[in-house]
Amino acid sequence: MVDFKYKPDGQTIKTFMKSDGRLHVRLVQHRTATGRLASDSPNLQNMPRGGTFPIKRVFKSRWVDGHIIEADFAQLEFRTAAFLGDDETAKEEINAGFDVHNYTAEVITKYGQATTRQEAKAHTFAPLFGATGFGRTAAEAAYYKQFTQKYYGIAGWHTELANEVMSTGMVTTLTGRQFKFPDVQRKSNGAITHFTAVKNYPVQSISTDVVQLTLLLVEKILTREKLKSMIVNSVHDSIVIDVYPNEESLVLTCIAQAEQQLRASFLHNFEVDFTVPLVIECKIGKNWMELNECS
Repeated sequence: MVDFKYKPDGQTIKTFMKSDGRLHVRLVQHRTATGRLASDSPNLQNMPRGGTFPIKRVFKSRWVDGHIIEADFAQLEFRTAAFLGDDETAKEEINAGFDVHNYTAEVITKYGQATTRQEAKAHTFAPLFGATGFGRTAAEAAYYKQFTQKYYGIAGWHTELANEVMSTGMVTTLTGRQFKFPDVQRKSNGAITHFTAVKNYPVQSISTDVVQLTLLLVEKILTREKLKSMIVNSVHDSIVIDVYPNEESLVLTCIAQAEQQLRASFLHNFEVDFTVPLVIECKIGKNWMELNECS
């Protein structure tokens, strides 16, 4: 439900309204290389997280006294990389609830650049996707170097990916999706071309498989419980649910059940045992922007 006119690309949001007076976003699976859902009419996939994009305030429940719940995976891509790289350090930190963003801030600060936890978030997982210390401050570059030393399992897996793509011209994920790099070459320094994509695509692809499987699980459980609440959108690692009045606790229970069933379902559907814990965190509010942590 949208309660005022918004102008994406010069058009009012009313342009995309259907005859029932609601906005029905078109989600497609074939547009992105990694299989992530994309959307149009209008595009609701590229809105910034949190409360930094005021237009999200206009998206609210279709029901009087209804709520919006956003269920978001915690550090999904890092957990996926820890699993794919069989990285013992990363897995230990995940199981212990280690604050990786605070660690990043401490490292950068230690090397002479005072950094807050919030500022550090931009760097924490960047090395997963090919980012290096090149062009950064000396303190930031020190963190990027330390990342590969600390998470040596992930770094080793990156090397395996490079060798795989040089040998076969492609990367094949555990769930069967293939990414071809026919013109990949080895550079004089030993690195390969397209290495950012080679490292990035498998993580995003498996993370996408996790989210889309969770969408099916949540939908199945909501239907089984005969709830009126419904999934209305999915943005990368999150699921947005329009919650019928007084069904808030029931929806949270359904999400918790989906989380509990996810590992077994992943094994059943893909014959892959996802051994790293996957955690879904939920926020609730009267609109999509003003959300608070669920108690």
